[in-house]
Amino acid sequence: MKKKLTISLGADSNDEIVSKVNNFLISKNYKVNLYGELNNDDYSWVEISKKIALDVQNKRANLGIIFCYTGTGVTIVANRFKGIRATLCNNEEIAICAKKWNDSNILTMGLISVDRKRIENIIMSWINTEVDKEELGNIKGIDDLK
Repeated sequence: MKKKLTISLGADSNDEIVSKVNNFLISKNYKVNLYGELNNDDYSWVEISKKIALDVQNKRANLGIIFCYTGTGVTIVANRFKGIRATLCNNEEIAICAKKWNDSNILTMGLISVDRKRIENIIMSWINTEVDKEELGNIKGIDDLK
């Protein structure tokens, strides 16, 4: 039996896409740890990124998804934590490559640039992509930097 995934999700705004993603993840039977406006948390995007990175780092979540206006700030913050490989992915191709070649464990997206009509496909492409075993040495090299 496949283990149920836990995904930490956060955003500093109550954008409709974040609500849509939360409902989508729940419909896929994932457990969701929610941070930010949808959870009535008054956290900054820095604090939300930190909480999600710590969830993934400490194995309270298998994966994380973070939204902010551009997606860049939350990516920078999350990548400050050892073992975190946060990637800014606003389409399916980048999401697939980020998981396949970098073993991305946090997906970040910009509210101004993500393809909202394809959001569910972006997320599922990222979740379902297997890591390329030939890249494991490079991925270890990334983690060894910190």
